Amino acid sequence: MKDTKLALFIAAILIVLAAATREEPSASESWATTQVVPLAFAEELGADQWPPSMKDRFLSDMENQIRMNQPDRVMRDGRGPDDWLPSSGQCDYMGRFMAVMERYQLHHREPRWRDWQTKRQRCYTQFQ
Repeated sequence: MKDTKLALFIAAILIVLAAATREEPSASESWATTQVVPLAFAEELGADQWPPSMKDRFLSDMENQIRMNQPDRVMRDGRGPDDWLPSSGQCDYMGRFMAVMERYQLHHREPRWRDWQTKRQRCYTQFQ
């Protein structure tokens, strides 16, 4: 019983510490939800031919949603990972970007796909 109480106490302390040290966006930064794969980028690869229902599905797909700060949203401006990556979490972003591209079968039309696969693989193996 003592071990269980001690474990719960330690867990509670860790939760409080994690919450206290979590990095909060500054008041001057504006955060919003946007697409991992921007619609403009997808349209260059054939999404412009999708029926409206498919575009709606793409835009509301939770796997294609990401919270991004205003500076990153402005810098990205509909570009792909060759031209832009977020200021942090680049490996995760690249993995999610590629997963969405595959889900909507946009990757077959992307000539840089193999380069992205290599880049993603290097990204993940450097941390092992």
